[in-house]
Amino acid sequence: MPRYPVGELGGWVARLFHAAGLHAEDARVISDVLVSADCAGVHSHGVVRVGAYVELVRGGIWRSGVRPRLVREGAAFLLLDAEGCPGPVAAVDGMRRCVEKARQSGLAGVWVRSGGHFGRAGHYAEMAAREGLVGVALANAAPSLAPWGGRERILGNNPVAVALPRRDGPPVVLDMALSVAAQGRVRLAAERGERLPPGWALDPQGNPTEDPQQALAGTLLPVGGYKGYGMALVVDVLTGVLCGGSFGRDVAPRRGSRFGASHAFFAVDVRQLREPSDFLTDVERLVQMVKGTALAPGFGEVLLPGEREARCTSEQAEVVEVPEEVVAQVRRAAALVGFLEPLPEA
Repeated sequence: MPRYPVGELGGWVARLFHAAGLHAEDARVISDVLVSADCAGVHSHGVVRVGAYVELVRGGIWRSGVRPRLVREGAAFLLLDAEGCPGPVAAVDGMRRCVEKARQSGLAGVWVRSGGHFGRAGHYAEMAAREGLVGVALANAAPSLAPWGGRERILGNNPVAVALPRRDGPPVVLDMALSVAAQGRVRLAAERGERLPPGWALDPQGNPTEDPQQALAGTLLPVGGYKGYGMALVVDVLTGVLCGGSFGRDVAPRRGSRFGASHAFFAVDVRQLREPSDFLTDVERLVQMVKGTALAPGFGEVLLPGEREARCTSEQAEVVEVPEEVVAQVRRAAALVGFLEPLPEA
């Protein structure tokens, strides 16, 4: 795969968004979120999103220089309305405020109504964990998932991320969408002309398909069958329904309208419950129990949630690999806004 210096790629992506019409600070935040996903090897949520995000900016759905508006506030919660703030910018703002609230009250929740797509959910949960708090990030999304037993796209592939701080090393990060595979992976398979593994999707008639184009026209399948469907529905309630935002089919953006996806962030300040050093010791004890278990046949080790991504990030701290088909998409987006600066290849 093509290789790019991380810092230079981040600067290039930020300048592209600036050329598309975003203020420099907003462009930098979005670039950080996307490039960090590629560094973690999560290419479905990395710079492959540049084209879609540029369209949101050019269409006036995401507006520069806007910050979420306070709607309601309590001792341990905030309700914000994004009001056109770009999704990743609104999400970073939301989790920062959540951490501040949790420092005061022990446990806090922040809802961002109509924030739009925010990229990799784990990015925001990790923000809290790196401050020594337990972090949770949820969002609903445009419909791409059929309820168990159905064949129509009703629910979003609503992500769930939980990050746990550790004494040494990167946080433990559970970051999962609620379909068997993220829609971004299906789109990448379509770009590459690859077939999908069985059990990922249905075609528009409700039949199992391994054709990514048919999957994109049809629906993804929930992970764990009815259990994943149940989780997707509950996340829709905890985000869109609870904060008065859009949910289900209504999350899909319509021409000239704001993107309806909503976010929910939660943070727990461990200090309010017990001594942080004791908590971190117990986390490591649990980690050692898990890592030290007897291995099943065919396995070389037990990985923690997010461990593979953390290793990838460490390996790509200076230079990141990006799939060729993603690079082609990014170049098309740059050409669309007249941004002619070449990509800074390593």
